[in-house]
Amino acid sequence: MTWRCMKGVMTIEVAAFDVYHTLADWPTGRVQAVEVQQLLADFGIEISYQAYEAARAGVFVLDAPKRPIEGWTDFLALLFARMDVAVSLDLLTSLTAMYEARDDMVLYADALAAVKAAKSSGLVTCAYTTLPRFMLGHEAGQLGKLLDHYFDCGAMGMAKGDRRFYQRITEKLGVSPDRILCVGDDPIGDCRIPSEVGWQAVLLDRHGRHPDVQVGQIATVKSLSELDVILHG
Repeated sequence: MTWRCMKGVMTIEVAAFDVYHTLADWPTGRVQAVEVQQLLADFGIEISYQAYEAARAGVFVLDAPKRPIEGWTDFLALLFARMDVAVSLDLLTSLTAMYEARDDMVLYADALAAVKAAKSSGLVTCAYTTLPRFMLGHEAGQLGKLLDHYFDCGAMGMAKGDRRFYQRITEKLGVSPDRILCVGDDPIGDCRIPSEVGWQAVLLDRHGRHPDVQVGQIATVKSLSELDVILHG
């Protein structure tokens, strides 16, 4: 498939989309760390909500690359293990229910149309993300029908942001890296580093936070709907 871009004509075979802040966002009513702190305190377990947030980040970047994380119970068990906090199975089940009820991600209005357009153009479609697939919740069904691959840290055995993460995706796809077009909101992890391994990167800047030209991307868009104009000319 040949797509036109700001630098002329390039042949693209794969459209890769970041997930968080690109295809989807957390819901406004999501579970907050301080709520977990208060709930645990009711059961006589004292923690710091800041430590909880730090452990959460640790699971994403340190534990997730070791193996796929299968659900909220699995994720939370790893989180509390990282904090060295003992939590009963009943309490863990209650926390899982909270997350399952309130933390399904919400797709942006332009997300499905953008992925569908890429797929309709004959491109292989994939997600490249830190987030385990289960965190999409109900939206995983809609998005999953349009994505040929979902590459998270567990699938790649490497944290996103490491050059090898993108290299391994390239190897799995079996294409030349310059035939992968990636779209994401992070100038570093979604654009600069992928471009360093040969991907073509488009920066998604929904809120005008990156007015200066960033290193690595071939273009900047304010919505996924702009991809069609940039890529087809």
